[in-house]
Amino acid sequence: MRGWADPRLYGLLASISFTTPGAAGAFLQPPGEGVAILTTNVAEAHGAYDSRGQLVAAPAYDKLETQLYVEYGLIEQMTLVAETNYLRFRGSGANKQSEQLAVLTEQARAGAPLYLPPGVGEGARYAGPGAQSLGARLRLLQLGPAILSTQASLRASVGEGRKFLDMAEHFQFDGRLQIGWPIEFLGMPGFAEGQVGYRTAGQNSDEIRAEVTTGVRPSREMLLLAQGFFYVAPFASSAAFTVSQRLQLSAVYDLTREVAVQLGARAALRGVNDSAERGLIGALWYRF
Repeated sequence: MRGWADPRLYGLLASISFTTPGAAGAFLQPPGEGVAILTTNVAEAHGAYDSRGQLVAAPAYDKLETQLYVEYGLIEQMTLVAETNYLRFRGSGANKQSEQLAVLTEQARAGAPLYLPPGVGEGARYAGPGAQSLGARLRLLQLGPAILSTQASLRASVGEGRKFLDMAEHFQFDGRLQIGWPIEFLGMPGFAEGQVGYRTAGQNSDEIRAEVTTGVRPSREMLLLAQGFFYVAPFASSAAFTVSQRLQLSAVYDLTREVAVQLGARAALRGVNDSAERGLIGALWYRF
């Protein structure tokens, strides 16, 4: 069994992102080995970027997402990837009093008994299954320590969950082309990884996605990560055209050869018709 210093593990950290673990790194798992990552994300937004990219006030929300992501090396040239998660979303009740008053006023005008139905003015609410995905990563080419791979995944949502995800339909296809290579920064070993992809049926249109991950190890037990996430919905109408740019910084600490913990923070940098979301992440890794 390999330790966490194995460079093939580095690319996995791209899976803990603003989007989904379906966007994992270029590296593959050895046959018969794998990793399971249990992640909890908490995030909130009190503003949004408008159609001109300006930060403006917008209805607030907060969300909590717990996600289980698994990779398993089926053969030397193929790694299977799967994800399941739970999502809790709570929209702002900023208009709660006015909406409740409107309901009671309408009842009074109609001469009906005054009754306030539960949930009036509470904002959007959801608690239940989030996105689920299943896919595979294939090695295309290896030049020394650098690797080029491709990944395809089918994503699915259940019931009302898709309304709170980046999904216009209950099923999506996500395809990626990925490259990863080792680096050295200020004497510290590390890696760099980049990918471009295409995802169908986003909320506003099909999407073009890109991600960049850089990691360095200041010590054998610690891995520091900087990750950038970008997507654009180029086929949407002018009113729904969307651009998103987000950054995540985190650290992974090896407790044992099999177990590691991750802590980090994330934030939206710029965007067009996109929420100004920020949040924290925590994850437990287990390598088998």
